[in-house]
Amino acid sequence: MLSTAGLLLSAFIASARAAPSLAIDATSASFQFFPSGSWKEIAAPGAYGGTSRFLLAQANMGTILITLPSASSMFQLWGYQRSDGGLYSLSFDSGSPTQVDVYNATSTGTDPPRLLYSTTNLSNSIHTINITNLYDSRTSKYGQMNMDHIVINSADSTSNLAPTFPSNPAWTTETIESAYHVKLALGANSPANGGSGQESEVLFDTGAGGAWVVWNGCTESQCANHNDYVESSHVINETIIDTIVYGSGGPANTMVSYRVNDTVTFGSFSVETSFGASYSIPSGGESIDGNFGMARSYCNGKLCSNYPNFVEVMYQEGIISSPVIAFYLLASTDDVPANTQSEVAIGALDASKYTGSMDWIPLTSTDSMWISPGNTRYASAGLGQPSMDLTSQFNHTKLTFDTGDPGLLGLPTNDWKTLVAAIGGQGPDSSGDYLFPCNSTMTFNFNGSEGRNYTFNLADITKDNGSGFCSPLANDAGDTTNWITGVPFFEHYYTAWYYGNKGVGSTLGLGWKNLNTTASQSTPVVGYA
Repeated sequence: MLSTAGLLLSAFIASARAAPSLAIDATSASFQFFPSGSWKEIAAPGAYGGTSRFLLAQANMGTILITLPSASSMFQLWGYQRSDGGLYSLSFDSGSPTQVDVYNATSTGTDPPRLLYSTTNLSNSIHTINITNLYDSRTSKYGQMNMDHIVINSADSTSNLAPTFPSNPAWTTETIESAYHVKLALGANSPANGGSGQESEVLFDTGAGGAWVVWNGCTESQCANHNDYVESSHVINETIIDTIVYGSGGPANTMVSYRVNDTVTFGSFSVETSFGASYSIPSGGESIDGNFGMARSYCNGKLCSNYPNFVEVMYQEGIISSPVIAFYLLASTDDVPANTQSEVAIGALDASKYTGSMDWIPLTSTDSMWISPGNTRYASAGLGQPSMDLTSQFNHTKLTFDTGDPGLLGLPTNDWKTLVAAIGGQGPDSSGDYLFPCNSTMTFNFNGSEGRNYTFNLADITKDNGSGFCSPLANDAGDTTNWITGVPFFEHYYTAWYYGNKGVGSTLGLGWKNLNTTASQSTPVVGYA
């Protein structure tokens, strides 16, 4: 389509900026040492933090797990060379291991820590590093494993997260019908195939991978009254059946689709891409025509989903200039001028839809979902009450951003109980319900490029019991490992979901919505957002 792919990749790579470094000693909460009872802090010569960690027993089981506190594109490992042998296996994000040699036959035990390993070629995201002790055949034993400190990009380097956007971009926009519901022309209905342009209304769901739409070959009664997908003359049946099971499962709660490759038209652009043609849907029916998962399909350059979504495919084929989808979603309470509508853009950000700078948030690099791996969390019981940093009291650090979730905030059960106790919530009552102080709030800081705080109410003030307690806007999400936030959070911000180059450099941007007269215009961002 467009012959700009090489230029676009150059612009993407050029967005990286040099950044200062941050040293983290072995006493930091970023480290976990195994077996836990076999490690000891020792005031070793030249120890960065005054003490270093040494493995004193069970050398054959020695393991260090490090979770970086912020995004970093570089990593240095500092420790002590040993004369009794020393060989480690080091891997990033469960990837291929690298051997690290820490053996020095002339070491006397009085030397300071040395740089044992270094790399500057990581994706700029929060990484998990696994280091294990290996048998050293040179000394016929496992050496004494140790850790002094690591070095990463400093917190200031979060500016590295901000992508750049080229001039004269290839981009397009569409109106959002309601909360992340967008219309697509598919298959034979696409104008690119000479079709009528009839569109199917689908949910753009960042909390899901894959896509499905009701197919005109579905004969079930619940498939009636939909804007069906009709195959084009050049459709490719990929001979794969995709199944999605909801709730308690069983045929009544199962979605079954043929995976096809056909035309998807969004705005003025079309592409041939994979999605599911559903021929059996749950017996309760579906309120929309389809669901297009907008999760990331690549993890560190490798496909980690069944197939890429159409935005990723458009970028790979040079149809759009940047691998990004951005939403301007108006809330019912927003006071905006006439002719200002909710909008979704692909290929660029719309500069007229937000004010100030975007806050670009680091994401996990090993999961297709849009997940903040580490963030600071404060809560307050209400006006005049202190803001409490509860970060260390919660058991789960990750938070998933999901446009398919209608709730404000869902917490794993044990973290839910911690929050209820911290703000003085009431419950559960005989019906299992809770009450929160009506003015209780929560604040997140996602360690983004702007270091911005995001504060929101935890209680619905329209549902007051008369004693200063209201129905909560957060909920117990049960036995899950991640927190999750959905539409009620996003509707306050302009959101940009940047996929990066096959997942490398992916980030989520949050900006202040523009509600002024200029919001009715459309102007692409050039340079940094």
